[in-house]
Amino acid sequence: MKNLFQFLVAGGLLLTAGCFSLETTPLGNESSQSIRLHGDSGQASEHVVVSNFGWYFFNRWPIVCGNAHVDRSLPWRFFRNDVDENVIQRRLTDYADARGCDVRDLQIFNNAEVLMSIGVGGVSLPLPYVVSYRELQYSCSLVRRKRPPTDARAAGREDMDALKEEMRELLNKIPDGGSKR
Repeated sequence: MKNLFQFLVAGGLLLTAGCFSLETTPLGNESSQSIRLHGDSGQASEHVVVSNFGWYFFNRWPIVCGNAHVDRSLPWRFFRNDVDENVIQRRLTDYADARGCDVRDLQIFNNAEVLMSIGVGGVSLPLPYVVSYRELQYSCSLVRRKRPPTDARAAGREDMDALKEEMRELLNKIPDGGSKR
């Protein structure tokens, strides 16, 4: 009976575990028209959505989240925080750089839920910060570069710095986006 309970708990954890995804959609073909994004005209290549979510104990310690690393063997990771802007930005910029593209029109979705409801006698009681949920999602367009980068690492760092600056600007636009946990 004890083994069955442990099996059910482990199965439930795996079913509700975090999930990392990098999804793309091509925007036209080689003969598609140029578009103007942020003052630069360029050839639209793809629309990319990178997202990850996970569960945390007392909104501080990671329980399980999607495995966002390139050399992953499992789709989730226990006790490691991959719902992190640096990890997800790195995956996005590496993907864009591998295709010779720049990231444009970055949109950020950041969701954190700290209330877990437990039903008792038909009444739902919220329990704050016991088990919390976080989701981070980046959505952007990729535009082909006009010039090839002279040094791939330098170009990657420039892209990362520009991406971080654009993220800071977006976070400052939302009411409590600049606050740290």
